[in-house]
This record gives sequence, C-alpha cells and structure tokens, in this order.
Amino acid sequence: SPTPAGVSPSPASTQSVLERAKSAIPFLNSEEGDKTAEFFQIWTDSIPRGTTEVSATLVMTADMSQLSWRVYGPQNVLIQDMVDFFWNVGAPEQEIDRLNEVGGLINPLTIGSWIDMSTKGGMDGGWVFPVSVSISDALKACDEGPSLAKLSEWTRTHHIEECVTVGRDMGASPPRQTEIRFAVRGASFEDRFTLAMDAYKEFGFPPVPGNYTTILRDWNPQSMEMSVITSSEGFVRVGMILPSPPSVDIVHQFCNHCGADSKNIIKFQNTLNIQKPSFVEFQFLMDSFGYGVYNEGLNIVFHYSFSL
Repeated sequence: SPTPAGVSPSPASTQSVLERAKSAIPFLNSEEGDKTAEFFQIWTDSIPRGTTEVSATLVMTADMSQLSWRVYGPQNVLIQDMVDFFWNVGAPEQEIDRLNEVGGLINPLTIGSWIDMSTKGGMDGGWVFPVSVSISDALKACDEGPSLAKLSEWTRTHHIEECVTVGRDMGASPPRQTEIRFAVRGASFEDRFTLAMDAYKEFGFPPVPGNYTTILRDWNPQSMEMSVITSSEGFVRVGMILPSPPSVDIVHQFCNHCGADSKNIIKFQNTLNIQKPSFVEFQFLMDSFGYGVYNEGLNIVFHYSFSL
C-alpha cells in the first residue's frame, strides 16, 4: 500500500527543502501571505534538525491556492517537538490529551504533523499517524455523530478492516475533524472506482464529473485509496487518491479541466526538480466546511513527496 511519506533526507536538510518549496509558491512570498508565512516558520522550526529519518510531503490544489504541508518521522524523534508546536499555537489541552490517548491505543512507530493554509487566510494544523491500523481502532479518533456511524457501517459492509493513515486537527474551536485513509480494493480500476463512488453517494457527496472519468479510464491507475474526514456535525471531506500518474500530461489535463493554469504548477515542479506528482486526489469539501477560507466543492489536488 503506498505511504504518504517522502524520501529520507541528508542531515539538516528538511527545513531547507521545505523553504525551497515555500519560495516557489507566490502567495507565501507576498505581503498578503505574511501571517501564513509566519505560521509556516513556527511549524518548520518544530521539525528536529540533523536527523536522517524525517520525510516531507506537500499536498496542493491545482491552482496553488490551498496547501497542506506534512512531515513524518519516528515517534521518538518527533513527538516532543510536535507537542511543543501544538502548545505554542494554542491547541486546546483536551486535544493534546486526545493525541496521547489515540497514540497510546495505536502506538505508531511513525508519526507526523501537518499544517493547512490558503490564499484566503486559512491556517490549520494537526497530527497524523501514517501507519497501518485496524479501522475499529482508527475510528476511535473520530467524534461521535451520524457521520461516524455511517462510515463505520460502510466500512463494515464492504469488509474494509484496515486503514493506512489516521489524523486529526488541533484547532482551537470545534467541530474537530478526523481523517481516515484506507485502500480501496477491487480487481480493476472500474471495480475500485465503482466502490469509491458508492462511498461518495452514501456519505452525501456528488460523484466525480464525467469529463475527469474519461481521463482516469485512459490512465487506468493500478491502485486507489480513499480519504474520509468526519466531524460531530457531519461529513467534511472525501478524497479519491490515485498513485503514480504516468506522466506530466496528466497534470496538464486535470488543470485544463478545472480551470487552473498548469504553467504555474509545472514551474513549481521544475524549481524543485520534481517530474510529476506522487498522487492525484479528487477532493470534495462539503458546503459550510470551507469557513470562507477553503474552496468548497471539487478540488483537484496533487501530492508531492520531496526527495530530500
């Protein structure tokens, strides 16, 4: 099963690679992005220096307006600095306790932290365990509510017993959001796609539009994961995640379909000597969960694992 982690760096290079990526994103180098850039700096300062065991990923919308930065490493290397970061940015004490509770239950060897940001001033952060864990344990990180009940029932019906990632936000105000990521099984892309669209429908999201499915069938991805984010107030977001796009043409095609200028994202890839994304994700953010700072509806998202 593909993991979200990047490639292990040489000592002390994690910050420099993240800094190089940041410098290739226009809004983080403008006056409007000052506050966001400061948040980014506090986060990168929380990553231990001089370790060869930390990896990083950037998940970015096709128009480069929304970014999710993620760093992963051994629990014993990251945990203290990660908890300190959450204290420093004002995460509620009960959420730090929740992190410890879920960590105690799962006892992940690898952990990570993430921060989200947007051109509209969105800034959020949280923790992630990018490890294989039983769905029943992962769902204990979710808040009670109808979306948890429905997700539990759907995974049980379709015999999905394991997830590859569980994570949660550490925002100051509820509703808290919990992400579960799992492999979608099936003998063919068509089988996996049908199952994913069943989940979209069951959880109240519209299907992936037909103009994208034509490209997907030509591509014929060999595996698939789904990301589902729940809260006590309902489903927040769903994502269909597809690994290893065959070429950079996929980036051009998806950008053209969603109205983004592919020149900008190709320039970003070239600056970082990245040939193409590690994953393409079809994310759909439910109405009212954008809070005026994140784009609701369909977003085409590219995952970049840094060669550090």
